[in-house]
Amino acid sequence: MSTYRIMLSETPFPATLRRAGMIFVLIGVIAFIVGGFGHPQYWWGAYLLGFVYVMGLSVTLMFFLALSYLVNAGWVAAIRRIPELLSSFVLILPIAAIPLIIGAVSGNLYEWMHSSDEHLHHGFKGVYLSQPFFWIRLVLYAVVWLLMYRVIVGNSFRQDTTTDIEPTKRAWKLSAPFVLLYALTITFASFDLVMTLEPHWFSTIFGVYSFAGHFVAALSLTIVVMRMLDRGGYLSGIINREHYHDVGKLMFAFTIFWTYVAFSQYFIIWYGNLPEETVFFTKRLQNGWEIFGWASLVIHFIIPFLFLIRQDVKRKPQLVIIGAFILLVAHAIDLSWVILPVFSAAHGEPYRLSWALVTSGWGAILAFLGVLFIVAARAFVRHSAVAYNDPYLHESLEYHTGAYDPI
Repeated sequence: MSTYRIMLSETPFPATLRRAGMIFVLIGVIAFIVGGFGHPQYWWGAYLLGFVYVMGLSVTLMFFLALSYLVNAGWVAAIRRIPELLSSFVLILPIAAIPLIIGAVSGNLYEWMHSSDEHLHHGFKGVYLSQPFFWIRLVLYAVVWLLMYRVIVGNSFRQDTTTDIEPTKRAWKLSAPFVLLYALTITFASFDLVMTLEPHWFSTIFGVYSFAGHFVAALSLTIVVMRMLDRGGYLSGIINREHYHDVGKLMFAFTIFWTYVAFSQYFIIWYGNLPEETVFFTKRLQNGWEIFGWASLVIHFIIPFLFLIRQDVKRKPQLVIIGAFILLVAHAIDLSWVILPVFSAAHGEPYRLSWALVTSGWGAILAFLGVLFIVAARAFVRHSAVAYNDPYLHESLEYHTGAYDPI
């Protein structure tokens, strides 16, 4: 398997990825600062948006890896290293969270932390929305995700150093509990970081809604980097149209799943017609924010559905990457619609669309993506671009459906 050991340290790829990341950071930071100038609350909301966007991407990339081990998806082996290296942003998540901690403690992020509303401090909600328990949960999420990286990604790196498949066996054995732990942590992290921005509102399927969006975006980012490596000729003879096709099929399937969950959340709340639930949509379907609501429907479902439903599109790298870019933008639109309105007006006033706030928020997303690329570039220098001792690699290299055609 050493034939497939591809070290990119002596190639232009890591430098190209790092340069792209630095450009993203520069443009993003400028947009972040300019958009929030004169409105400090915009910076807090924008930073939270960027953090949640890239946190969801990096953690969900590890979920994809754990899931592939759990179901013995041999076809993933040839592209496994791409999500592994992209997920290395998880290692700096605790550092990236420091400004959020400052914002929360200072009262600039979460109303409930400094509210005298008795409804927020009684019963189960009072226990859940207590600062000590909140901080304990955040630390727990970080510990689980770092442990998940060490086991799922770390064992893959260790497999590179030996032909004994013991590291992969450990990943197999621990993939099931980590899939469950991911489901729990991403659900409650979405509750804690996003849903508690409006502590009187709740949705029982908000965690699933968040997961679906993160998973589609994680697959989309994988496709983008696959294509970058492929165009550079670094994965020649390793990946073929079948790999693009399978990742594209997952993108298509989970785009529909996201739409199903999003509609279910809206329909159940509309049908129940309870004030504490309907307020979420009422505030976001007026005063300009409805633009993002309708844009999310069109760009997160209608366009990718009509585009990715075709098999030939999913099998052509130059086309499926267009769908990936569309879905990465769609995820930004969706999270913006959920998070940014809370910071668009002073307490008690109606939410009103502010393009300056959107500029700051999307600048934060761009800056965080840039940091992710810089961290990933360092990982691409240190590790092979292919998990060359993976016991499933031979199956992935020979993977075709009977209609094999090289790229």
